[in-house]
Amino acid sequence: MDITSLFTQFLSGLTYGTILFLVAAGLSLIFGVMNILNFAHAALWLMGAYFSYTFWNLMQDYSFGFWLSIPLAGLAAAAVGWVMEVVLIKRIYKRELYEQLLITYSIALILSDTIKLTWGVTNKLIVRPEIIQKPVFIFGAPLDSYFIFVILAGAAVASGLWWFLKYTRYGHIVKAAVHSREMVAALGIPIPRIYTWVFTLGIFLAGFAGGIQAPIGSITLGMDTAIIIQAFCVVVIGGFGSLLGTLVGSLIVGEVMSFTILFWPEGAMVLIFVITAAILIVRPWGLFGTPMRT
Repeated sequence: MDITSLFTQFLSGLTYGTILFLVAAGLSLIFGVMNILNFAHAALWLMGAYFSYTFWNLMQDYSFGFWLSIPLAGLAAAAVGWVMEVVLIKRIYKRELYEQLLITYSIALILSDTIKLTWGVTNKLIVRPEIIQKPVFIFGAPLDSYFIFVILAGAAVASGLWWFLKYTRYGHIVKAAVHSREMVAALGIPIPRIYTWVFTLGIFLAGFAGGIQAPIGSITLGMDTAIIIQAFCVVVIGGFGSLLGTLVGSLIVGEVMSFTILFWPEGAMVLIFVITAAILIVRPWGLFGTPMRT
């Protein structure tokens, strides 16, 4: 095993970790602010992939159609998420965790059937533009050209979320709500409105991630099952509600998956679960999470 092969695996892990970050960032944000464990998150991610296919199919005669389909998928998923929050999620804020899981899991099943009825059961394929069909070489290691866009998009989202939370008034309110919702409400800030827009933002990130995932291979039913498990592992490792933790957790899972598949393919998920369990034992609130919240 030479250095070039190892670096290739590192780049592959970085790409997959970026996709996991885009999925898990919304999941972590929603739980951190709203204390809602959204089991339907991955179903909305998959719906974003199908939305991306639909927009691409409508605009494939235009050079910008491929690139425009990705953010449009995020917006379409966000619209679905907004309806979900207003109609259903808003009613379970004060329910027990198991009730939240039952309701969001039921929503996931409904969304899965909706996908089957809308797009059918056959796989969908998005053809990438020729400019990103050839690999590039970084220090001799081949990398899919599209993966460069994936990594840059993940970096842009991470930077944008960091700027939003650190430098905007609304971001400060969101951060305050993570630590003490009662204090934010006491200041006269409408918590339900914050919840609605935070949930919508989280689902936009899921749909955007689905749009980015769509051109990597084919879009198939059941893709969401594996990624939701890994996304939960990411937020447990990094800490719910922590942007930095989600980023670090995503990179850890991505790289571990990449190198374990190379040396021990059948044990990739086993090792992820071992790491997750170890974090839960040593630091139950995650690497960058907080142990308590009022």
